Amino acid sequence: MSRIEKLTPKQIAKFPEYVEKWTRIGLCTDPADRETAEAGIVAAYAAANLDVPRVVWCSSPLAMALTRAVLLDKGFQGTVGASVGDSVWDSVGASVRASVGASVWDSVRASVWASVRASVGASVWASVWDSVWASVGASVWASVGDSVGASVRASVRASVCASVEDSGYGQHDANWIGFHDFFREETGLIKQTDKLQGLTTITKSAGWFLPHENICWISERHCTVHQDGQHRIHCENGPAIAYPDGWAMYAIHGVRVPWDIIEQPDSITVERIDAEQNAEVRRVMMERYGLARYLDDSGAVLLDTDETSLADPIQLYRKEIPGDEPLVMLRMLNSTPEPDQSRRTYTLRVPPDMTKALDAMAWTFGMEAKDYRPLVES
Repeated sequence: MSRIEKLTPKQIAKFPEYVEKWTRIGLCTDPADRETAEAGIVAAYAAANLDVPRVVWCSSPLAMALTRAVLLDKGFQGTVGASVGDSVWDSVGASVRASVGASVWDSVRASVWASVRASVGASVWASVWDSVWASVGASVWASVGDSVGASVRASVRASVCASVEDSGYGQHDANWIGFHDFFREETGLIKQTDKLQGLTTITKSAGWFLPHENICWISERHCTVHQDGQHRIHCENGPAIAYPDGWAMYAIHGVRVPWDIIEQPDSITVERIDAEQNAEVRRVMMERYGLARYLDDSGAVLLDTDETSLADPIQLYRKEIPGDEPLVMLRMLNSTPEPDQSRRTYTLRVPPDMTKALDAMAWTFGMEAKDYRPLVES
């Protein structure tokens, strides 16, 4: 079997094209192309020498995991059959690696795999994974109903763990599918990547899928995806990720939060903020509530007042935050009046080790207090 020892400059120049192509696939919000995806399932099973399964479409990865869990709990193991995930995809990478030099493999991995994963896998894929686990393991049961009952809780906790691990991630497999697609299209490794074509078709056409001997569950794509400039899932006025059945994840700059923090910000109270155990979620809640407002409503301590350096006093406040660094903020009046001649109050967060108002004011200008000499406006 021939080996590829190096890539040409023309091939290397193709890296950005593959990153863009597969990132777009990974974040696609179009409805699944069901006919094409089912053809991909048939091809993937054939590559693994498995019979064609019954294809069951689900509206989200969560619905897929729940459906599987309920069937297994109700005694339909024989109808479902064993998981065949390993058979469907484990052998693919080895056949390509055997034909590619180590340095070439690493260079493509760094340029295509890592780049696509940074914008798709690290945020969207991971969030959906975590949400399936968290939702099925805990809060979803109330909505499943009494017919499912407590007996399924333990079953799904175990079986969803297996199903998550055994799943193919459809469009969220874009990073490694795109990685192999580069070798197929640009280096001529057609035969070596033939087994992968079924999975490639699924990745281009649908969401997560869960292959078993007799049934292959497959999910719709997400219909909503929002990210910030650093490719973290983020939306300030709705779901960051949502599926057609309404299952959704909410996040601010990659921090997953309960839905009502976004949809019902009035539900955030000082008491709720102070009771929150997750420091990142607490910070989001404080920002949504308003740091200055939180400072006033939470009983922050006035550390210091300086009345000598400016026309108006400046004040330094401190609020202890359990399990996190304290909130220390400087409060001052704007020296320039508004059009209605009122003067706006500014509150700025400063480092938690600040104890003097003048030190904090100097810090906001990148200076030390000894060098800070403001001009007092008359």
